[in-house]
Amino acid sequence: ECKDVAKARDLLDRVCNRYVYEFKNVDDLAECFAAWVELELREEAWDEALDIIRSSVVVPPNAPKWARGLSKSLRLWDLLLDLEESLGTVQSTKDAYNRAIEQKVATPLHILNYATFLTEQKYFEESFSAYERGVELFGFPGVKLIWKAYLESFLKRYGGTKVERTRDLFQRCLEACPAEDSTEFFLMNGKFEEEHGLTKRALGVYRQMCQKVPPEEKYTAYQLFIAKTSKYLGQTATRDIYQNAIQDLEDGPAAQLCLDFADMETSLQEIDRARAVLTYGAQMADPRRNEEYWNTWNEFEIAHGNEETFREMLRVKRSVEASFSTVNYNAAEMSGTASKTEALSNEDAMKMIAEREGMELSQTGNNPSSLPGFV
Repeated sequence: ECKDVAKARDLLDRVCNRYVYEFKNVDDLAECFAAWVELELREEAWDEALDIIRSSVVVPPNAPKWARGLSKSLRLWDLLLDLEESLGTVQSTKDAYNRAIEQKVATPLHILNYATFLTEQKYFEESFSAYERGVELFGFPGVKLIWKAYLESFLKRYGGTKVERTRDLFQRCLEACPAEDSTEFFLMNGKFEEEHGLTKRALGVYRQMCQKVPPEEKYTAYQLFIAKTSKYLGQTATRDIYQNAIQDLEDGPAAQLCLDFADMETSLQEIDRARAVLTYGAQMADPRRNEEYWNTWNEFEIAHGNEETFREMLRVKRSVEASFSTVNYNAAEMSGTASKTEALSNEDAMKMIAEREGMELSQTGNNPSSLPGFV
């Protein structure tokens, strides 16, 4: 606790306002201002604390060069915005946030706090304006939280009453969003179209998601697209989606999707179609690594096939296994077998020469590697 508040105030005033001490780092001066504000708060001098923190981010013209970075101090701006929300008026808080945005010292968290504050005060359109300023000021990945909060707040406020405006927001967001951050926004957009828009548009959103998301998320995206299409248009409408997905995915996920495709055709009693799908997908399923695929096909032939189709499955399996074995053998050769060859000793080299020439090594003398007829 401070025993002499008056002396402490005088000291802090001389350090912060009269620059009696030159700091090497402006952050040290910011900490002095923060300590002064905390002193006033402990003394319950609310107005003085607000005046000090407000003046701290306004650098006077006669300030030394080393102190001019004070207006960009995040430490002071964080403290100012917190105190304005707690002790200031609505207008003074709005002015502080607007100054922070104009001076480009605001962070994504400041934008979120500002919009939340305006929403709590029932200034809904102003809160949307704050979000708009945030998405213009920042890029991904920092702006991701702003976009998410913006869309959620807008949907909560208007629901399905402003459909075109909402669609425009989603379109802007998805155009700016990189592939690795897009999945969440596609799901939000698809859900909105299902609840308040058109089924055709919702399926279009899911189709676009399958094209844009990263490769590791494509399989899940296609599964969702297929499920939604089956729900609204029926199972037969998913055939084209299955075919495009199998072409688009890597071998592992594509083989798994072939099993799903064949199962769908089987449920429709399209046995020949299902067998054709399984035959096509077999080229992507190594029998030594993907036993599930071949076990499923085996069970399918037991349930729906005959001796001829079962033999054809076994023939395809042998062919695919041989194909994968050839690929693996060639890969092993290309990896450089020469690196595994050990250097031959002199004795081993002479033995190899003797075998090729059909001669025996001389057993006389101290040189076991000498050959008859060689000098």
